[in-house]
Amino acid sequence: MTDLRTARIIDVNLNRLTEGLRVVEDVVRLALEDRRLLVGIRRLRTQVGKDVRTLRRQVISSRKSETDLGRGDRFDRTKRKSLVDVLLANFKRAEESARVLEEVLKVSEPGLAGKFKAVRFRLYDFERAAVAASADLAQKDRR
Repeated sequence: MTDLRTARIIDVNLNRLTEGLRVVEDVVRLALEDRRLLVGIRRLRTQVGKDVRTLRRQVISSRKSETDLGRGDRFDRTKRKSLVDVLLANFKRAEESARVLEEVLKVSEPGLAGKFKAVRFRLYDFERAAVAASADLAQKDRR
């Protein structure tokens, strides 16, 4: 595999990506109630889970949650004012994590790097569709 530092970067970003996808899926399912978008996002989340299963097993031992310098950071002081804000923030979280994984894996796992690039671009497309689908939700949130 890779060195400990790289493994930690991969581990953190795998977590961010899958957590972000889960939040997006739930907002699309329960707030937007958009079946077409839900099916696409759920398939993507499931595929990512399959693609990273082995990689996750390789890097999880590198995790140092208790001493992570980012633990408890308050850099994101943004208050979410609506479910649309939650949705968009988690799309960005997942997209950025996919980009980090793409870049870091170019060194050790070029085939996987390409998969994360594809994930990132699918997320961009889903985000555009979710923004369009969330117009009604945003109007309701303002009331």
